[in-house]
Amino acid sequence: MMPTLAQLQPPVLAKTATKEVPVKRTVITLAIVSCALLASASTAIAQEDDHRCNNGLIEGSYGFSVQGTKLAGLGLVGLQVGVAMTHFDGQGGLSQIDTVTIDGKVAADFTHPPANGTYTVNADCTGSFTLIFTDGRPPVTTAFVVVEGGREIDTVVTSAGGAQGILATGSVGKRRF
Repeated sequence: MMPTLAQLQPPVLAKTATKEVPVKRTVITLAIVSCALLASASTAIAQEDDHRCNNGLIEGSYGFSVQGTKLAGLGLVGLQVGVAMTHFDGQGGLSQIDTVTIDGKVAADFTHPPANGTYTVNADCTGSFTLIFTDGRPPVTTAFVVVEGGREIDTVVTSAGGAQGILATGSVGKRRF
């Protein structure tokens, strides 16, 4: 059977300033681009409206396990292991009690007065806190991330006594209740 004249003609073309493009391909491309733009716009709106990452997210008490090394500074130097109970007030203030051993010797225990400090949770759920100890230890500043919807805080010490290179320590804190 012989093809008809309509079957032999090329598809309908749309003319642009520089070249001809098949109309079907143009429509499909426009549909894909429109869907992608709508999806990215709704994602941006959802992230912009997500106000969960703030100081109130971690309000409550967290039990931390601390592990690392005290590299320098006054007192004992060596492997550091400890536990801490930290209470975040939801407004940027905190208090903490802890027990820490360094090189197998107790460096601090729960009997000392609580440390106090401040914290900030950023909109992306990163943050930092600074502890001011009352038992002679230097202030410690950490960087942290809040994960598991606020049920966990993972930290790393960024400075002790205002200096880096003294503590190579991190901790994981779990919400108490």
